Amino acid sequence: MKKILALLFLLPLTFISCGEDEENFVQQNYLVGKWEIIQTGARSPQGVILYQDYVNNSNCKDNYIFNADFTFENNDYASEGACVSTVISGTYDRFSTNVTLNYSVIVNGNPQQVSKSFTVISLTYTEVILAYTNDVNQIIYLKMQKA
Repeated sequence: MKKILALLFLLPLTFISCGEDEENFVQQNYLVGKWEIIQTGARSPQGVILYQDYVNNSNCKDNYIFNADFTFENNDYASEGACVSTVISGTYDRFSTNVTLNYSVIVNGNPQQVSKSFTVISLTYTEVILAYTNDVNQIIYLKMQKA
């Protein structure tokens, strides 16, 4: 009889602890980190994505940095020479497989708000493939590796 009472007492505790675990679950944001561009790709007329190695400065690599506070930085280095980059920074939003970069640029002395959208094709802890549409309506694929 004591065993049955003890079992009945412990049974509700088991369910309570499981419920707490589910409430405290936080999904890992694998996008956070520094990502170096290693390849770019485009679709062939047959629909196959053809990748080619991305030409980086031998000393500095073009990269995106996504922070946990939803800010980002894009560093675009000159092809050779000193490590001087054009930096774009702002905030990003991530909803499901879409990442939107929000930043401002100066056009004719006036700040202009820009939103650039990417689709996450693949995302692991060490590699990400993003797709975006360029100015001539061509889908470009960026393959990046975590630095």
